[in-house]
Amino acid sequence: MDNCKTAINTTLVQPCDNKLLDSFPPLLNASTELDLTAPPSDALLKNKKTAWIQVAGQPGTFAPAGPNTIWKKRMEKENHETKTYQALMGESLRDVVPKFYREIEYQGEYFIEMEDLLQRFSDPNIMDIKMGKRTFLELEVKNPVLRKDLYDKMVMIDPDAPTEEEKKQEAITKLRYMQFREQENSTADLGFRKIRMSGQPPNTNLKKTKRKEQQVAEVMLSFFKSQMSPLKSLLTRLIEIRDKFENSIFFKGHEIIGSSLLIVYDEDSCNAWMIDFAKTFPVDTGLTLDHRTSWEIGTHEDGYLSGLDNLIQIVQNIVDGKFGPDLGVANDNS
Repeated sequence: MDNCKTAINTTLVQPCDNKLLDSFPPLLNASTELDLTAPPSDALLKNKKTAWIQVAGQPGTFAPAGPNTIWKKRMEKENHETKTYQALMGESLRDVVPKFYREIEYQGEYFIEMEDLLQRFSDPNIMDIKMGKRTFLELEVKNPVLRKDLYDKMVMIDPDAPTEEEKKQEAITKLRYMQFREQENSTADLGFRKIRMSGQPPNTNLKKTKRKEQQVAEVMLSFFKSQMSPLKSLLTRLIEIRDKFENSIFFKGHEIIGSSLLIVYDEDSCNAWMIDFAKTFPVDTGLTLDHRTSWEIGTHEDGYLSGLDNLIQIVQNIVDGKFGPDLGVANDNS
């Protein structure tokens, strides 16, 4: 086992011992995006710290690999996520992402072995927040071809969405469709979306009759059961993540799309990490991103830090009691 672990930070590692790898549990399918799933092993079942979760993405993406690690299946052909983890292990951001061990090829498929963050907790409550204002890579929307299928999809969602010109053409570009979908998400302008919590469906749209910030605060208070202690810990951690992100050389030259913040707490502690880097791509030479500037084609700006700024402000306001008594903030000064 120790010989296998020496493969840390290599781009691709062949299995050190096929017999050992054959003993790893197979990939599992989660019934919902955030349902806790117990590993198929009596030894693991007896230890709650090794419980694992598929926080986001496609079913069958994660599997337990050992007492403190998980395997994440590489869904994309390119290994951008592996390269991101490898790069971040050399920056101060290594403290706010799962520890990366290796990428491994097994039975013709590729997996990333990384730290199981949930092993730190006894009975974890889990939240996943998709970060950023843009959900698509620039290379995905450069094609200017007008598409009737995307127009039809738009009309099915909102018959009033197409402009008069689009109605005449009965076709739109992929860029137009993707921007339309983003506008449908009522928290998109805050720089984050799809707040998921364990055991609950994703919260993607908020009521338009209330301030979005207040509704996010209500979701956060519900998740934390109005306890101030873990919220204060979260605030400190989010500020730390922002500080390290702002000083990252790597992220000055990479757009980060579809990444999440994973927030976990139990009765003893609360923590948060950056996860999901499959769509973290290098930008053109000479470009420097600040992750706050409004996006236009060619800038590659993604709004990640804008979202983090807003999330930090919302949590700060909760801690300061600025969202009103109707939210039922607990007077927990611990």
